[in-house]
Amino acid sequence: MSTAGCSQTTRRCPIFSVIARSYLLHIGDLNWKRINPDIFGSMIQAVADDEERGALGMHYTSVPNILKVLNPLFLDDLRAQLEAAGDNKAKLLNLRKRIAAIRVFDPACGSGNFLVIAYIKLREIEAEIIRRRKDDDKKTWIKLTNFYGIEIKSFPAEIARLALLIAEFQCNVRFIGQIEARLDVLPLHDTGRIVNGNALRLDWLEVCPPPKSGEAIEHDLAGPIGKLALENEAEAETFICGNPPYLGSQWRNSSQQADMDLVFSKETKSYKDLDYVAAWYLKAAHYCERGDSEFALVATKTICQGIQVAMLWPLIFARALSISFCTSTVHMGNLAKAKTLALLASLLGVRRTSKKQAHLYEKRPIKSRNEHRAVFN
Repeated sequence: MSTAGCSQTTRRCPIFSVIARSYLLHIGDLNWKRINPDIFGSMIQAVADDEERGALGMHYTSVPNILKVLNPLFLDDLRAQLEAAGDNKAKLLNLRKRIAAIRVFDPACGSGNFLVIAYIKLREIEAEIIRRRKDDDKKTWIKLTNFYGIEIKSFPAEIARLALLIAEFQCNVRFIGQIEARLDVLPLHDTGRIVNGNALRLDWLEVCPPPKSGEAIEHDLAGPIGKLALENEAEAETFICGNPPYLGSQWRNSSQQADMDLVFSKETKSYKDLDYVAAWYLKAAHYCERGDSEFALVATKTICQGIQVAMLWPLIFARALSISFCTSTVHMGNLAKAKTLALLASLLGVRRTSKKQAHLYEKRPIKSRNEHRAVFN
């Protein structure tokens, strides 16, 4: 079988001990409909030792915290467009085309939680469009190959590819029925485009190339005429999201410092005190210069405070980019049982400078107009 990564080559069947066999039989009796693909991130963090977890800055992100990034980045806008469309079939069709063209890219994807949740939420919106239009063909137009990621460790990268396949199957069961879902699941097909490597040393434009202008998107009609490229396709949009490693300057090893040198040395001499996550922000800013892209990344709150503000943000704003949304400090608790510290983080979205209103999300109300301006200027 082939999954563009999970099993590209023939592999020997593992030999099970009596205990391992009993575990395998036991999990076969579980109700797998109730198992969420995003649980893999918690599992990986739980089995990683403290030294590895600390060195790589590993941290599992819970679904509620993932949605704090994805909702303001693009899901809220899609839901607003859905609400505005009502039952207008033409507007709903245009929205469905837009969703089919969306690409999600996580350059620190781990086991793929951000990609999995993004896929599930897009499928939910698409299912509502299909319901309102009363379409006979309920098969999805959303392709797993529209989901991109970079992960430095090979095992989580494989898990990310698998998790997307599981998410697709579970969504098919929900929205087109179990019989159709089973017919579509085998043979295993291409899954998310997850690259195993160091995100700070890879060219993101090669990992997730900008779509060619006017590139048609094919929709599988599952009929004798095969595939049809619909006219007037939506322009592809790329949304970069994720929860990169944090690691303050005092915690970086020599290899990670070399990563910082590679990303920042040609831009500025003042970067030694920046947190490691700042390199992902600058790489994302480079990417967004080249096309219709926006990004939102979880970050240490310190890149928005003190000396790090003057080091990082002028480099981003110089590229005709501006903040689209930000949050007050977020408590990044998670479901992993590993002994990890609960982190206080900031969530920030960045897009091309425009007249669109920026949003500040925080628990207390903004006291004055001047205070609101201070956040974004």
